[in-house]
Amino acid sequence: MVSTMLSSGPRQSEQMEGVERVLRNGKRVFAQAYKESLVERCLQPGTSVARVALDQGINANLLRKWIGKRVSAASAVATLLPVTIESRRELPPATTAPASPRPSAGLIEIEIGRVRVRLRGAIDAERLGVVLGAVARHA
Repeated sequence: MVSTMLSSGPRQSEQMEGVERVLRNGKRVFAQAYKESLVERCLQPGTSVARVALDQGINANLLRKWIGKRVSAASAVATLLPVTIESRRELPPATTAPASPRPSAGLIEIEIGRVRVRLRGAIDAERLGVVLGAVARHA
């Protein structure tokens, strides 16, 4: 009789690349450096995640999970910082605001890391956008 069952992976006597240890339940624990090297390979343009996984003898879904963790960790780095806006004069109640917006003489101070930016006087959205763009490029 011929067995039609496929091997579920390497036998315990075989040592796979990147495996730190095998748990009693058969789960493999991979070295962090190995995971990172595979994720780097997969993030290269034109690389097939399925092909890399197949070549390494691991499940493609596991490799995609590692990629997802890397991408979410990278996006967590870009977080918004608190901004404090001070106004030296009191604004009139909203019901008595003029129909056309007038620039107000105010102060905006933004601190990002070791960079502090202060804008005084009439501050419009375009001017603020230019300043924030410059700070973001150098922060």
